[in-house]
Amino acid sequence: MASTFFHVQHEFRHGKAQDWWAAAQAAMAPGGGWDDAVVKNLEAGFFNHSFCPTSAEGPIFCIWEVREGITSEQFQDFIDGPMGVNFGLAAMMNICKAVNVELAGNTPYPRKF
Repeated sequence: MASTFFHVQHEFRHGKAQDWWAAAQAAMAPGGGWDDAVVKNLEAGFFNHSFCPTSAEGPIFCIWEVREGITSEQFQDFIDGPMGVNFGLAAMMNICKAVNVELAGNTPYPRKF
């Protein structure tokens, strides 16, 4: 078995987009903790390969990879939880779908795990 890739559709909850963008931009600014969060997520078995916002109001699409042995349910718990994408704001509904790499013919990105 190998790592699993997920396509995630992030939909903002009503009235939460502006607060989320402010938190995201603060986190990604120098000293905001983004690099540390990426390292912690990687150690925990989660890696975000792409971040593709369509507009300030969303949706946002991402491709995540999870280490072998992590279930879809565990990934959903992660993405919705305190280490996930909500910055503690409960700003997004996260719709996670595993990518069928057999049907695709290959992985969407080179494996991180």
